[in-house]
Amino acid sequence: MKTINALIVDDEPLAREIIQTFIDKVPNWTVIDICINAEEAYESLLKHDIDVLFLDIQMPVISGVEFLQSLQNPPLVIFTTAYSEYALKGFELNVVDYLLKPISYSRFFQAVEKANAKFLTKNEALKTREKEHNYFFVKYEGKLLKIIFSDIIYIKAEQEYSYIVSKDKPLLVSMHLKLLETILPEKIFTRIHRSYIVPQETITSIYGNTVQIGDAIKLPIGSKYKENLMQKLKIK
Repeated sequence: MKTINALIVDDEPLAREIIQTFIDKVPNWTVIDICINAEEAYESLLKHDIDVLFLDIQMPVISGVEFLQSLQNPPLVIFTTAYSEYALKGFELNVVDYLLKPISYSRFFQAVEKANAKFLTKNEALKTREKEHNYFFVKYEGKLLKIIFSDIIYIKAEQEYSYIVSKDKPLLVSMHLKLLETILPEKIFTRIHRSYIVPQETITSIYGNTVQIGDAIKLPIGSKYKENLMQKLKIK
């Protein structure tokens, strides 16, 4: 089983220590980072691949509930709090579990088991989708041609057409880059410029406003696309 990366967010030192101690006892779980407020937690989520978030509800400035509601693609969440009246809110936000402080290890382990089950289900569903949708078709020379996502090196806009550079051969297809952007999975591809889309895994380096693809290809980064690129690559 894959190691599950956990993030602890709590403004109470003792609560953070207890949760970390409990996580250290769980096989295949590891604490990636510990934060004391929502601002630190947001920065951590940008830098790390977090699978499970232990999130305190009662925090200064931004509460755990407000923080969770602000996330577009949150990891699995286990709420922790000293106030039982928030249980319904946790249910409405579809969190994995709701732990009432002081947290016992037996109750903590129940939450971990729920997270393990959800994590496995989520991964299996993702693997199935990736297997089913690892390609798309384009019209090319009077026929429909299959393009495998992993074969694409980069795509360049050519007015109303798009130039798909792949491991096989470059293709000029009758599809606007904006349409291709809606077809290609966000997890794999990123628009780096008004004229370019690239798979993240082909990027070997970034220098200023330029990305390098492989050993020799250099492509520009548009200013309006740079922040999104850096977030997806988890670069601060």
